[in-house]
Amino acid sequence: MRRSSSNTVRALAAAALTVLALGVTAPAVAAPGGPVRGDARASAVADTVETVPVTVDTSNQAGWWRPLDVVDGVTYFAFNAPASTASKHEVHLASRGADGTWTEGCLRSTAGGACVTFTDDNGHNQPSIVVDGDGIIHAFVSMHNEQWNVFRSSAPGDVTSLVEATSSMPDLDAAITYPVTARGPDGDAWVLVRVGTDAQGRREGRLYRYDLDTGVWEREAVVAAATGYSFYPDDLEVDVDGRVHVLWEWGPFPADPARHLGSYATYDPSDGSFADVAGTALTGPITPTTPGSVVWRPFGPGEAIGSYTPALQTAKVALDGRALAGIVYRFVEADETAYDVRYASWGGGAWNDESLVDASALGSGVSTVAAIDATSVGGVDRVYAVLAVQVCGENRSQVVRLERETDGTSWTARTVGTDQLGQQRLRAETVDGTDVLYLSAPLSETTRGTVRYAAIPRAASAETGGTSLQDIVSGLRGEASGTNVALGATVSVSSSLRADTGGPLAVDGVCTDASRWISAVGDTAPTITAAWQAPTALAEVRVKSGYAGGVSTDSVLRDFTIEVRTGGAWVEVGRFDDNTAGTVTAPVDGLVVDAVRLLITDPSASATDVARVFEIEAIAAPATESARNDDVPG
Repeated sequence: MRRSSSNTVRALAAAALTVLALGVTAPAVAAPGGPVRGDARASAVADTVETVPVTVDTSNQAGWWRPLDVVDGVTYFAFNAPASTASKHEVHLASRGADGTWTEGCLRSTAGGACVTFTDDNGHNQPSIVVDGDGIIHAFVSMHNEQWNVFRSSAPGDVTSLVEATSSMPDLDAAITYPVTARGPDGDAWVLVRVGTDAQGRREGRLYRYDLDTGVWEREAVVAAATGYSFYPDDLEVDVDGRVHVLWEWGPFPADPARHLGSYATYDPSDGSFADVAGTALTGPITPTTPGSVVWRPFGPGEAIGSYTPALQTAKVALDGRALAGIVYRFVEADETAYDVRYASWGGGAWNDESLVDASALGSGVSTVAAIDATSVGGVDRVYAVLAVQVCGENRSQVVRLERETDGTSWTARTVGTDQLGQQRLRAETVDGTDVLYLSAPLSETTRGTVRYAAIPRAASAETGGTSLQDIVSGLRGEASGTNVALGATVSVSSSLRADTGGPLAVDGVCTDASRWISAVGDTAPTITAAWQAPTALAEVRVKSGYAGGVSTDSVLRDFTIEVRTGGAWVEVGRFDDNTAGTVTAPVDGLVVDAVRLLITDPSASATDVARVFEIEAIAAPATESARNDDVPG
C-alpha cells in the first residue's frame, strides 16, 4: 500500500532541521492591510512575509517553474544561488521548519563533493522540486533543450543531502526543458516536461511518474505533440482522486516567446486516458486541432501560431478539491507591448474569460511580469500577480493578490509584502487553510537578489479591506501623497553638461532620460539649489537620479548631502555615501522650508563622472503636523 506523504514526513520534519541549520529565524512582518476589527482579534491571523536568510542569484527567475513544496508544516524552497564564476549559478534548497528556522544546502554530484554549477539562462535554467510520499526530495534543474539534470535527497526531508540521480531517469537521450512537478495523494511524484524531438519537426509534452512502491521513474504518457508546433508546459496538479490536470500552451516549432492556444486536459493514470474539461474522452497525444473543449484561449482575429501579438505567455491552474476552479494567464493584445492578466473558467458549456489587470489602462511604463499563480478553496478564488513600473531609471515591482467569492462579480486587490527593485517571480501552494508563497526578487540588491516566504491565511485574516490597482501603481511610482512644492521652483546649479540638461529639468515633474539635470564633465563637486517663494512645512525630500538606459548603480548619485533652508539657515537632513539607489528619501519632520539643495562630493561611479538628477521633490507635511523651526540657529 502506498504511504501518505503527510504520514511519512511528519516524523522526519524535525530531523531535517537539525542538519547544518542556519540558526536564523527570520522575522515575520505583517503585510499592508486594514486594521483588525475588535471582534475578530482572537481568531484573525495576519499575513506573514519574511525574507529567507539566503543569497539569490540574478538568474533566479522563471514563469513555468515550481520551486516550492510544503509537507506537514515544512516548506521547501529551491533557488539559483551565486557561483564563484561569472554567468554561472549553483542550485540551493532551503527548508523552513514549523519553528521558523531555515536550513540550507546545495546540489552536489556526490555526497561531500563541491556544489555543482550551471550556466545562467533566465527563463530556462531554473529549478522545480517535489517531495514524494517517503519525504525524498526530487529536484529538476537547469535544463534548456538538454539531457536530464536530476538530483535526489539521500535522507527524507534533508535539503543538505541532494546528490545527482540523473541516471535513474528514463529517456536519458531526450532534450528536456521546463520541468513542472506535482505530488499525488498516494505520494507518487510527477513531472511534466517539453522534449525536443526536433528530427520530427516538433517538441512534445511528456509526463513522467515516480512510483513510490517501486522507487522508479517511468515515462507515463506523451500528452501532446504536433508537427510544426512546440509544447510549453504551464502547470501540473494532481487532485484528491489522483487525476492529473495538465495545463500548457503552443508555440511554433522550434521555439518562440509568444505563445498561443492555451490548453487544458486531465489524465487518468488508472487507465491511461485523457479527457477535456467537459469529461469528453480525448485521443492522445493531443494536438492543437483535437476536437473537444481543450483550448481555453483560441486564436483571435489576426492571430496565428507565429504571431508575436496577440499572444499569451504563462498560465497557472487552480483546483477546488477535484474540480477546476479557473486558469490565470497573461495575454497581450494585437500591437500592444504590455501583457494583461486574465482569468478563464469553465461555464458548463463553454469557456468564460475575464480581464483582471489591464496594464495599458494603468498608465505608461506599467507591465505585468511572467509570474502568476491561482488558488481556490471553498469557492473563494485567488490570483497572485506582479505589477512592475518603470520610472526614473528604476524598475520596481509589487506582488498583488486578487480575490473574489466564486459567485461574485468583482475582485478585491491587496498587496503582498513590500515593493522590490526589479521584477519579481512567484509560486503559490495552499496547505491547511493557508496560501504559502515563494517570492523571488532576483535583482532586489542589483547584483544579487532575495527570496521571501509569505503565508496568507484563507480564512479569519487580519488583513481586511482592499485597495485599487491604480493606487498600487501610484505607490510604485513614488507619487507623493502630499504637494510637491519644489515643482517649478527657481533653480541654480554649479554647471550643466549642455543647454538641454539644465537645472530646471530637475523640478519639472517629468521623470525621463530626456528631462534630467546633468552636471558638466570636470565639475567634481556639483551643486543644485531649488527655491520657492512661500516657506512650507515639509514632510520629506526625495531625490531621483540615474539613467534608465544604463547600469543603475553606476549612474546614480554616489556621495551627497541634502540640505534645506529654514529661517535663513541651511540644515542637513540627509547624507548618502556609496549610494546605489535610484531614489532616496530624507525626512524633514515638519521644518518650515523655502529651499532645498544637493551638495555632491562624488557625482557617480560611471566612466562619465557627472551628476544625473531626474527630480528633486519637496513634499509638504500634512496639515495636522505642526511646523517647527525653533531649533534652527539664527
